[in-house]
Amino acid sequence: MSTGASIVGPSIRLHHGTTRQRADAIVKNGPDPNYREPGAAYRANMFATARAIGPFQHGAPEDYARKKAKLFGEGGPAILEVEVPIGIVSLALDLVAEIEFWPGAGLDELLAAWQGLSKRVIDVQP
Repeated sequence: MSTGASIVGPSIRLHHGTTRQRADAIVKNGPDPNYREPGAAYRANMFATARAIGPFQHGAPEDYARKKAKLFGEGGPAILEVEVPIGIVSLALDLVAEIEFWPGAGLDELLAAWQGLSKRVIDVQP
């Protein structure tokens, strides 16, 4: 695990569309690369987010949250909002419309800083 990323200084507001139950679990424990969606044969392996202001190539996080809630229920659609320091975001895979945190590409640093990051869950209308 690298310790070079700073958790102080400017940050970027990121959104993760999911269900309320999953958002609450992520707030408490951080993103889990071993998480499997109900019925899935594969692990998440990474944590996908989008900038709160877009652009949204694959749809807005709110739309993604609605799709997840429709599939799994789990308390309805929700957005996990987290302020991630630029030093950590710079280690992630930046696809412009999506920022992905992978092992070896920012996920370890994100997890190490998780408890100190500002985050909240925003309920989304179904």
